[in-house]
Amino acid sequence: QHLVVMVAVIVNQYSILTAPHLSHALTPFSGRKISFKMWTGVFFFLAFAGGVVSGLNTVLYGPAARELLLLAAKVAAREGLETSCVCAPGTEDGCRRLMYGTEYTKDGGDKPGYARPVSSGGDIQASLEAADSLIFVAYDAPIDEKSYNILLDSTGDKLSKVVLMSKMGVTKAKGGFFGGNDGKLLESENLLREICKKKGLALSIVRAGTLKGGGPGEEGNDFGLDKCYYNTLLDVVEASVTMAHDKYTLGLDCRTGDSVEVPNMFTQMGSKSSFEACPWDTNRIVVAGGVVAAALYDKPIEFSVSAEKATEPPTLTAWNEAFSTII
Repeated sequence: QHLVVMVAVIVNQYSILTAPHLSHALTPFSGRKISFKMWTGVFFFLAFAGGVVSGLNTVLYGPAARELLLLAAKVAAREGLETSCVCAPGTEDGCRRLMYGTEYTKDGGDKPGYARPVSSGGDIQASLEAADSLIFVAYDAPIDEKSYNILLDSTGDKLSKVVLMSKMGVTKAKGGFFGGNDGKLLESENLLREICKKKGLALSIVRAGTLKGGGPGEEGNDFGLDKCYYNTLLDVVEASVTMAHDKYTLGLDCRTGDSVEVPNMFTQMGSKSSFEACPWDTNRIVVAGGVVAAALYDKPIEFSVSAEKATEPPTLTAWNEAFSTII
């Protein structure tokens, strides 16, 4: 029986509204089943040796923070994962342009080894059924229970790891009406914890502070999004800080759990125009790498990513070493 998940996506919010979904059985690959942990070990061995690994699939979804979602998708594809990112219908070329530039979009479609934007119900379903990991980006907008369930219920037998991209300070938020947006993010985070526990899925949580950067930085680099990303920044100060952050603040400062003390709003506003490394700031390129590294790590892990001085982002080897010190 062929089952179809009908998915509607709000153009501005990327939110999955509804989907009639039935539980489905997938025919497993014949032969010995290879666990996600074994695949991860093989990936790291070859990646650290300079090789490229195929065979692992990941899907990214988020209702907002499009630049962060696309950047994480680009990093995942660069590291050898077959990568799909859920986007609003009609925005596929815009997503490709932001990740890879105008020249990439001229031929149309997606090339092997590049992140693939998906928007139709059929494409989303196919990507989810093949996924080994599912990455939720809920940095500034919570994901509701229905969306979690629709996406997770649509995955196949291969899924073993879920990664949530969240925000620093969320676990300290008050619940209910007085919790504000952070309170809603906390409720969404706790929902996902419960769902993953019931389904027996490993959950990792990656936290970011005030987001900065996200472009290529120096001319010729391909660390972040395409250089056309800078053209979307209309504020001169924000554009200058963003470009400087991508040149000089790409270091790794990884701290366990939600342990970074986030200052009040006035203090945060004071560092808005600075590319200096603050513990409550986070470079988009660096945290995107952390999300991918968490998806490939063989244990569930929760950590926060702070800004640090460096001219190149951390490698997967560096992330792996950092994880071993905070578990």
